[in-house]
Amino acid sequence: MTTMTGTPTGVEKTSLGTPQTVWQEQPRAVGYIRQDFEEMGKKWTRPDGQKSRICTCAEKHQWQLIDIHEDIGWAGDCLNRPGLIALLSNTAFDVLIVDRTDRLACKKTDLDFLLALLEERGVTCVPATWSWEPLAQYMRWWYRSKGNPVYAQLEAATAKA
Repeated sequence: MTTMTGTPTGVEKTSLGTPQTVWQEQPRAVGYIRQDFEEMGKKWTRPDGQKSRICTCAEKHQWQLIDIHEDIGWAGDCLNRPGLIALLSNTAFDVLIVDRTDRLACKKTDLDFLLALLEERGVTCVPATWSWEPLAQYMRWWYRSKGNPVYAQLEAATAKA
């Protein structure tokens, strides 16, 4: 790995024994969009809006957005969604961007399962839109408690703004 700007992937010690942040070249990101049939009339869940916010998030953090998976008409309490299954079957990416945490899962047990599965594969899930909803706060806490370097960078950038 080379030392450069981008996204931190961890900390190594230099030859002098001092800690140094390790950076990776532009991380690869995948977006995920979900809209339930019951939400079709709600403006904030429209797929084009979700896609726009995901693209903006990737651009802001200099992540290479390589794909966006969609599940239109699928409820959040069902994990057997075609787009989600396709996303999980190919984890050749570093960051999963969802518009909001509830687009990925609506139940804490499902979110725990998905975050653990993504973590096993070296993927960090990031919401494009931060909110105070309980699942969003839980996901933020989950990654913070593990010292996730992507979340450390996001929080540092938020603190500067």
